[in-house]
Amino acid sequence: MFNTTIKRWMTTGAAAVLSVTMLAACGGNGGNAEPTASPESSSPPPNAEVEVYDNGLPKNVEVTLKVGQQVGGYGREGFDKMVDSFTKKYPNVKFDVTASSDMKTILSTKISAGNDNDMFDLFNTAPAGGVVSLAEAGKLEPMDDIWDYKLPDVPDKTVKDLSMPGMYESTPLIQGKRYEFAVYTSFGGLFFDKKLFEKHGWNQNPKTWEEFKQLLADIKADGIIPITFPGIYPSYHNWAFGTAKNFELADINGHAEEFIENYKTYTLPQYTAPETVETWTRIYELGQQGYFAEGLPALTHTQSQMQVLQGQAAMVSTGTHVENEMKEATPADFEWGYMAVPFRDSEEQKLWIRSGTTGFNYIWAAKPDLNKKWAKEFIVWQLTLDNQQDAAENVGALPMRKDLIEDPSRTAKLMSSTKAVLEYITENEAHTYKASRSISISNPNLAQAEKLLDENIVKFALGLQDPRPILEEAEKLLEKAVEAEKK
Repeated sequence: MFNTTIKRWMTTGAAAVLSVTMLAACGGNGGNAEPTASPESSSPPPNAEVEVYDNGLPKNVEVTLKVGQQVGGYGREGFDKMVDSFTKKYPNVKFDVTASSDMKTILSTKISAGNDNDMFDLFNTAPAGGVVSLAEAGKLEPMDDIWDYKLPDVPDKTVKDLSMPGMYESTPLIQGKRYEFAVYTSFGGLFFDKKLFEKHGWNQNPKTWEEFKQLLADIKADGIIPITFPGIYPSYHNWAFGTAKNFELADINGHAEEFIENYKTYTLPQYTAPETVETWTRIYELGQQGYFAEGLPALTHTQSQMQVLQGQAAMVSTGTHVENEMKEATPADFEWGYMAVPFRDSEEQKLWIRSGTTGFNYIWAAKPDLNKKWAKEFIVWQLTLDNQQDAAENVGALPMRKDLIEDPSRTAKLMSSTKAVLEYITENEAHTYKASRSISISNPNLAQAEKLLDENIVKFALGLQDPRPILEEAEKLLEKAVEAEKK
């Protein structure tokens, strides 16, 4: 049945918008690459014959790729496996990996230092402040060509041919080019213990806002916290209650395209746009009803997720990485369930889900050509069916390859959280979307506005602060930032 529903999903308009920002990719495969020596590569002896692989890159020129690896919910084991298999196939390529749970800070430090030789060739997360300004400044390598690369395990097909529907179309454009490429997808929402829901007879798929509020009332009446998220990292609310809900309301109001374009370009108003105010007002009203965990201010992401595993809270706002991130603490018979928060009033209206990406790849533009070509080859290597299957099966990453989703023998091995999300999207014909900005603002007033909001998210969720005055103050700060950027 799972395979049948997924096939239905693949043909729906919802699938066509499977959005995700894709991580920066690599260049020149499919036998089109020209062997290029570089300062960071070992050149072959003079007059030596240059042997090449089937991808056109030289066998006897050693290359070392410096990689910045953000270690998050999916861990590092899967990445190390791919490095191992890649270097066995291409033994002239070496990897110098710096792995950290705080790669954003490391990247920001290296970028500020301005030393291209010390910078990573390839990194899998954006620095603080994002990548738009870096792309605009020519610091990132464009990734458009990677979509035409031949897949190593299906050489008659390109990356675009076998990617999930909508992936290419939804890749953000910066000045008309794509600078990032994702090797996995992810989705946000509320994750829960299916057995707990079954035990209490709670609604596992509320279709409307009214049905969702009734679910929360039922959960609270049974003496359990309806929703939790990490107050120490308040942006986690965004997995279930964030920008995607603004888009959903804008769609209901008949101007989703305009709203999304305004979001991308910081067209005012932002914080005080009616849909944004409505989203925060709903969170505030849920807080007044006592539907969020009282201990939010002190919770980390793993502590909030542990509340669900221990039955203290019914649902947690997070992403599909949750199963792998919590695997050491999860009982053997635990099964994750999933739902989005429906802001819609009827099933005829579209349900929006936050889509994201993981396994990001960005390439630093000022690196030698040969390094950049091998970096792109490694990105494509991560898209082989075996690597995609391993990531889906062992760490819960949602695959980029549509032929994996179409194969029942492979989908049967997916983690429970992954199955739950894909089945939910199919059953509800949900519209998935990755929110992204197409311009950058460096003025500090924007950072102040974002900080102001972050400091008040928990207060909104606990019903302690009416969001309107905070949003109005944040909007004034953003107005200053926008005006300053025009000068």
